[in-house]
Order: sequence, then structure tokens, then C-alpha cells
Amino acid sequence: MTDREKEILEILKENPMISQQELADKLCIARSSIAVHITNLMKKGYIKGKGYILNKSDYITVIGGSNIDIQGAPNKSLVMFDSNPGKVDISLGGVGRNIADNICRLGIDTKLISAVGNDLYGNQILSECKSYGIDIDDCYVSNEIPTSIYVSILNNSNDMQVAISHMDILNKIDISYINSKHQYINDSLAIVIDTNLSKEVIDYITSTYSNIPIFVDTVSTTKCMKIKDVIGKFNTIKLNKYEAEALSNMKINTKDDLEKCSKYLLDQGVENLFITLGKDGVYCANKETNIKIDSVKVDIISATGAGDAFTAALVYSHLNGFDIEYAAKFSMAASVIALSHENTINPNMSIDNVEKILKEMILC
Repeated sequence: MTDREKEILEILKENPMISQQELADKLCIARSSIAVHITNLMKKGYIKGKGYILNKSDYITVIGGSNIDIQGAPNKSLVMFDSNPGKVDISLGGVGRNIADNICRLGIDTKLISAVGNDLYGNQILSECKSYGIDIDDCYVSNEIPTSIYVSILNNSNDMQVAISHMDILNKIDISYINSKHQYINDSLAIVIDTNLSKEVIDYITSTYSNIPIFVDTVSTTKCMKIKDVIGKFNTIKLNKYEAEALSNMKINTKDDLEKCSKYLLDQGVENLFITLGKDGVYCANKETNIKIDSVKVDIISATGAGDAFTAALVYSHLNGFDIEYAAKFSMAASVIALSHENTINPNMSIDNVEKILKEMILC
């Protein structure tokens, strides 16, 4: 149990019928954060009763890509332009779907709006997402276009060397389709999008739902350019060094460069910024503070899903009112869990395991 959960539990013992808003006012945090804590306490078996059954609006909506990941890893050093003996794995993927999966494993009700084909892979994605507890009722299913496939090749350091994504079906998530799901999106505690969506859809979402915290995962240096004109409409942006360079048109070689880049992006209006630096850690900033957090030593099994786990943990951190430094450390711990499994999603992702990593890695 977290310290915040213990604090809430003590208040509930004194006043079992206190409302979530009264709890929020008492603890000086958002009601949405209280809702998440109450959910976690119920799932852990500490509380029950009609006063703490959450209403339908207590969920996150993730809008983005879903696909099948085909990942190849060589037995020895990768040799380009040749056939490499190695291992090939197939698993569920897609940045949006991966983030939704991780958020759900962190104990938050999650709705996924994505697109899949009415085929073997698409049915597998929907079936497995539903079994994990993800709400997939508003996903688009096409009888004409096949489910997206993402093929990646790892190098001998288990990091991605090259990848190809075939995601044409995501064009079905257009403005008209988003508008048809307005009621459900508008009731969300927060919205998460990835830049696999079209620029027009991203612009529409950020304009239509400006009253809801929006998180964006920038995906790649090419796709991140879709948000260049709407950076100020996001609550939180998670991007890597190269994506930050592309958006700011600045090279990042030193900590001073990081500060200049983050200032540029913050000046556009984004509230929280997290730049992942691989083995060099994470740089995070908002209007009040900035800090660089060194990475921890970890044996990498696969780096494919680390960024998605990081973004999911940022959403959890926001709902729980974590300050930016603790949010970064919490998210780094989540990414460590992702790095330690061969699949894109580590089935062991959970709050308890994230907190265990935080203690083991002495991040806090």
C-alpha cells in the first residue's frame, strides 16, 4: 500500500461515508486522483461499499495504434544485408495499445480507441485486450483493410536496429469517427494519444478536448512533427532526445542544450516535459523546475516497450498528484520492468512491482 493510500484509508476509517470530493479537498489533490486511489484500495481488498463504487467517468481514454509486433533478434552480432540466425517473436503491439495495456495493469480503468482488421490478428488483439480488462467497445473493425503489422529487428545489444510499420488502417480513426465517440472521450479523466494518428485528428482532439489533460507519445522523429503547431495544448509530452531535437530544431549534446530545448518547448505552452535519454537517464521539466535523473544499471532483454511503459506510468503519476521528479522516477521504474522481458508488454507490470523496483534501484 502506498503512503497516500494509507492516508486515505485512515480518513475512511474515521468517516466511511465521506465523498470523493471531500477527500480531495481534505488532501489538497484532484478528485480524479482520489478516484484512482479508491479503485486501487478496492482492488487490493481494503475497502468496499456503495460509497466508493466509481462512476463510469473514472477511466482513461487512449487513442492510437494497435498492431501485431514481429520482432527478430540475432544470435550473434547483427550482419546487415544478410540472413541472420536468431529468434523471432510475435506479440500484440502498437504504441496506443501498449500504453493502454500498461495503464490497465497499473490498476486504472482504460478505454482504447483504435482500428483493427476483421482478421486473425485483429480478433486476437481485441480478444486479448478484453481479457486484460481494456474496454475495446469503441475500436473500429474493418472488413476491407488488414490489421497493422510492425516488424522490428534488434541488434546484439537488444536495442532496435530498424523497423517497418504498416499502419494504413489507422486512417479510419478520422475526425468523423472521433466525433462519433465524443460522449465517451469527453467523460475521460485524461486522454492519451500517439502520433500514429493523422495531424488533422491530433489537431481536432487537442482543440475539442482542451478541458481534459492530454498526454502525447511522440513515437518517432518523423511522426512527432505532427504536433509542432499544437505543443501548447498538451498537459504532458514524452519524447526521446532525437524527437526533442526535431521539434525544437536544436541539437542536444550537453545539459545546457537540454535546458534550452526544454525552455523552447515549455514556452510553447506544454505543462510537463519528459525527455528520455537512454543510458543517460531522463530529463524532466515544467515551469517550476527541471532535473536530470541518471539511469540505473539494468540487464536489457528488449527495449521495444520501455517508452510505452514510461508514458503509462506518467498518466498514473498525474492521477496520483506526483511531483515531476517522482513522476520521472516512477516512470523510469516502470520502464525497467518493460526492459526486463522479451515481450513488448511485461506481464509482471503492476504497482507493487514498480514500487519494488523504485526501492531496489534506489531511485528514491
